[in-house]
Amino acid sequence: MAKPKTLPPGSFILPLAYRVFFLVVEPIAALVGAVYAHFFQAAYLTMTHAASSPGDDNAAIPLGTSVVMSQLANLYLLFTLNEALVLRSTGDMRVWRTVLFVLLIADLGHLYSLKELGGRVYWDVLGWNAIDWGNVPFYDQFTGFQVKSPETWTTFHKQKFDAKPFADYDVEIKIECCGVCSSDVHTINGGWGSQHFNNGLSVGHEIVGTALRVGPKVTLIKQGQRVGVGAQSWSCLDCRQCKNDNETYCAHQRDTYGSEWPEYPGIISQGGYSSHVRTHEHWVFPIPEELPSHIAAPMLCAGITSYSPLVRNGAGPGKKVGIIGLGGLGHFGVLFGAALGAETWVISRSRSKEEDAKKMGAAGLLATSEKGWNEPHKMTFDLIVSTSNNFGEGFDLAAYLSLLDVHGKFVSVGMPEDAELKISPQSLGGNGCLIGASHLGSRREMLEMLKLAADKKLHSWVVKVPISEENLSKTLKDLHENSGVVKYRYCMVDYDKAFDA
Repeated sequence: MAKPKTLPPGSFILPLAYRVFFLVVEPIAALVGAVYAHFFQAAYLTMTHAASSPGDDNAAIPLGTSVVMSQLANLYLLFTLNEALVLRSTGDMRVWRTVLFVLLIADLGHLYSLKELGGRVYWDVLGWNAIDWGNVPFYDQFTGFQVKSPETWTTFHKQKFDAKPFADYDVEIKIECCGVCSSDVHTINGGWGSQHFNNGLSVGHEIVGTALRVGPKVTLIKQGQRVGVGAQSWSCLDCRQCKNDNETYCAHQRDTYGSEWPEYPGIISQGGYSSHVRTHEHWVFPIPEELPSHIAAPMLCAGITSYSPLVRNGAGPGKKVGIIGLGGLGHFGVLFGAALGAETWVISRSRSKEEDAKKMGAAGLLATSEKGWNEPHKMTFDLIVSTSNNFGEGFDLAAYLSLLDVHGKFVSVGMPEDAELKISPQSLGGNGCLIGASHLGSRREMLEMLKLAADKKLHSWVVKVPISEENLSKTLKDLHENSGVVKYRYCMVDYDKAFDA
């Protein structure tokens, strides 16, 4: 047998037991560990840490977890490299061949496990994570105006935040403007309960901007197109609700801001008071040329919230529709109700907004502060949409319900804080009326609404405000304290100046 090639002898020779362990046991263990961490990740998680396992060997491992495991595999090989340095004392070239072969296999596996990240991980130096030796990039970052807690909800901080990784069906949007919604206030001041703030939360979900890039599987949006995003940014698209144009009622739906992304631990969806947003194409909507961006933006939440219950409940020619409250939501109810051909009435406390209501197309206004206000109209309405932000004192539900014809519908779209709608069975029996609610609207309804607005030249009543920490604070405080003052929506603009675009 030929004598193996050797290196110059080291200072000492390891005992046989150590040589067997380092030459045989640990290299094999390192190789097996690397292979499992690279190629059989679900099984590896089950063996090593069952709580992190997806529970199905065929289930997808989140990209972040996959990359971390790839790095774990590299650690196995780092141990092997250390062995090589120790084993130099053997003077045996076969040891080196073994080590180099294992490293080669591991590197090929490493490249395979990182393929979903694309080639950018090797040339985008700014995205490298030094802790992981340059192989794993940080999440992309955008800039936004964020609130850090309900206790400081009027204080906005301009800072960077992590964005979810860009996926095949995603559209990345450079934001031009964003409407201000009462939901923003209810969220950041804690009125709707605890939220995911982490290091900060950027709200805003009436977004209009330009599609900077689209994922390889996107078919609904083109790069460079002016688009909008509303209050919802994801659902499963596979359940009964999603398959029947009810995706806004999907049990797994995620909001445009404040939602966790289980696939990406630590990532919270961030809203439109930001430089950019990343959204699944299903919730990205082309904006018609006829609609200026600041006019279209408020339609993406307030508009669709008012439009959907109208069309779902038959508003149109020959129907009489009542809109309770002429505010941010209610003014859209009047605009769309009249545009659909329904005889549309505003129901308000006083007649202070009667002139505005008629300019929007209302047939008239009923003032609830006037004695016997409902008597002439009892059992004449087919539908009432309530946009009220207060169900407390002065909200006479029985009087509203008395306006409805037999089996007429009362639909609530307002969501005031700490409110209860008290219903007496006796108030339902006289006309057999029905009470319900509505939440946003489907993609189909959103596209129909935008087309209707463009065709009928409907314009939101909007007050434009340049976005900044100070202006956001002032605007949201005004909305919270004096919600009936603005006519009738705020929209944050001048994003190019705020984000140095």
